Amino acid sequence: MNTGKQTVEWLFHEQLKIDEKWAIRTSNGFRWWADKNVQTVEVIRQMEGPDGEIGYLISVRTELLNSLELSDSALIKLNSFLMPFASMTGPVYDEQNKILSLCSLVRVYDAISQWMNPLISMAAVLQIGEARIVSIELAKMLNAKEALSGHPQHGMRPEPDEVAEFIETLIAPMGQQPSQWTPEEFQEVVEMYMSQPPALLGSAGGPGFTVEFPYGDQSSLCRARADEPHPRYGNGLLLLQSFPVMGKSDTDGAMLALSMNKIELTEEPFGYGFGSYTYMDGMIHFTSFLPNALYRHGLLPNIFFTCANRAREMSIRLLDTDWDSTSFNPRSSSFGRMMDL
Repeated sequence: MNTGKQTVEWLFHEQLKIDEKWAIRTSNGFRWWADKNVQTVEVIRQMEGPDGEIGYLISVRTELLNSLELSDSALIKLNSFLMPFASMTGPVYDEQNKILSLCSLVRVYDAISQWMNPLISMAAVLQIGEARIVSIELAKMLNAKEALSGHPQHGMRPEPDEVAEFIETLIAPMGQQPSQWTPEEFQEVVEMYMSQPPALLGSAGGPGFTVEFPYGDQSSLCRARADEPHPRYGNGLLLLQSFPVMGKSDTDGAMLALSMNKIELTEEPFGYGFGSYTYMDGMIHFTSFLPNALYRHGLLPNIFFTCANRAREMSIRLLDTDWDSTSFNPRSSSFGRMMDL
């Protein structure tokens, strides 16, 4: 069994502990109902990992709304209400079927599966919980319908799985504790990685770091903070990357952000596909939040490298400008291998 299928089976049997009655197996994964919104977890394709290793793209998506006509007004509301407060998932719009889903997408290969799999599990749990929290209000706001469904043989689930309530029972309570990421960890990652390419300038200040990456004749800014809690999940680690764009109206900027979500969260993640793009004040921002429950010592270097890779990809896609290939190689053995468990 390959690494992708191993991850899917681990999620099904060991982590999410899914009741077979409320699931349907697919050729590459499964669909299941923890509550009234169907979630799909699948290996969507094989890809090359660091040093030529075989890796796999794991997709997690939960249907949120249907019958959604994405007017300019609805797009602006989506950009203001949902996208800026992303944690480990972002909205993706299926124009053909008029469905809005919460999506996450991540590369997995053997060398990182031990510590990456729990992150995928958390993304799945947060999608289920967020669908329960925001779908009613969002449907009213956007003049759409909640994407409620049931198992084709067993119908609507009468009582939610305990996974559907993990935000209230586990994640939010852990978020009431101080953030697990310490100033010493931020200082260490700055000293080790941010005084050399691809970083232009990096600094640590208290519980966080700030680093700039090349971006045409400007730079793109990346911030990681442990003192800015999430409104639903409390303390953890906030990640924010910002990319200037010129001459965009609010509607065009929001549409660009949503289109970037479709690319990174359903087709090809630039870094870790946990989060969402949004548009504000002449910039495209990528925002992500890791709850306290995901803290692991040694995760920060991986976050730095994934941010660097996203900064490079955004430079290519928004400016048609690549970095000097010698300054950063995301396929090198250092990328994604720093985790110290």
